[in-house]
This record gives sequence, structure tokens and C-alpha cells, in this order.
Amino acid sequence: MELYLVRHGETQANRDGVYCGSSDVALTPQGHQQAQAVAHQLQGIAFDAAYASRLRRTQQTLRPIIGAQGPFHVHAGLDEINFGEWELCHHRDLARQQSAAYRAWCDDWRSAVPPGGEGFVGFSARVEAVLAELLARHEGQRVLVVAHQGVLSLLCARLLGMAAESMWHFSFSQGSHSLIAVRQGFAVIRSLNDRSAVN
Repeated sequence: MELYLVRHGETQANRDGVYCGSSDVALTPQGHQQAQAVAHQLQGIAFDAAYASRLRRTQQTLRPIIGAQGPFHVHAGLDEINFGEWELCHHRDLARQQSAAYRAWCDDWRSAVPPGGEGFVGFSARVEAVLAELLARHEGQRVLVVAHQGVLSLLCARLLGMAAESMWHFSFSQGSHSLIAVRQGFAVIRSLNDRSAVN
């Protein structure tokens, strides 16, 4: 399988530096430009399947890549982690207004859960289930996944046989694409945050 990974384009939440997981925010004008840039990079590639999360920002990024009429799968498992009551809040405000809960989460993010949100264990299990599904359904195929920073970094770590906690080693830039080739269960990073056109 050739797995193309694309992070959604810029949103206002990205610009503001706030936690944004399950909030359904749209792309900024810059985000739309980034989506068009990725569409140009991947122009001419015939994907056997394309996936996006349920959130608008991924679908707005995916649409220029596959065209107005191109089919794609909406997969809830690709949604970003849900930050609960902390959605669209800045870390400085949380440190001041919910200091105990926020400190506990920062100190033990593997186990602590944002109020009303999703814990890391559940999030990682959800994303790993998506990965297993992709590998089972699309062996030998070319697949596009447009998702979120947390989801993509976790997918990458697990594909490479690393612990889920190793996701922090991978950062996905907006306006770029990455490619991981998987053969008989062995994954190789072919490109990461590539902004060049694929020949």
C-alpha cells in the first residue's frame, strides 16, 4: 500500500493557538490555499480510496485533491482527539482558570482526561483500529488520508512499529503531503512534509 497522509489546511483555531479537536471549524483563506497547493502536488495521482474525518476542515482540504465529484469515505475514527471543555481554549487561560485539572493532564497526559473529553488510551485505540482497517482493506493500493495532526502522527508511529506515545516525534505541516509505503506489514517513509509535485 502507498499511504498518502495530508493534514488539513489552516483554521482560525490554528492561528489563535487554541486546543481544537472535535470542534468543527472551517478553513481560513490561507487554509484553502494550502489545500489547493496539495492538490497541485498530487495532481495526476489516481487514488484507489480516499478518507477524511467527519470534520469540515479535512473534507475542505480533501475536495480539491480528488475533484468535485470524486468519492471519499468519511471515517469517525479519523476525528481529532476531543478536548471536551477545553475545546477552543488557550493553554494560558487553562493554566489560570483550571490550574489543577490542567496541570494534572500536562503531568500525566497518558492517563488524565480533559473534562468531558477523550483520553489518550481511547484515542490511540480508535486510531489504531482505523489503521488496521486500512491495512486489511487496501493491500497493494494507493490510499489518501486527510486528517489531523494527532491522528496522522499516531498513524505514522504505529505503522513504524513505535509505541503510541512516540507520536510526538512526528509533525505534519499544513500545505504538504507525506508518503508511507507498506509492503507485507513493513512500513517505510518515502517522504515527509513534501511540498514538491509528485511525478
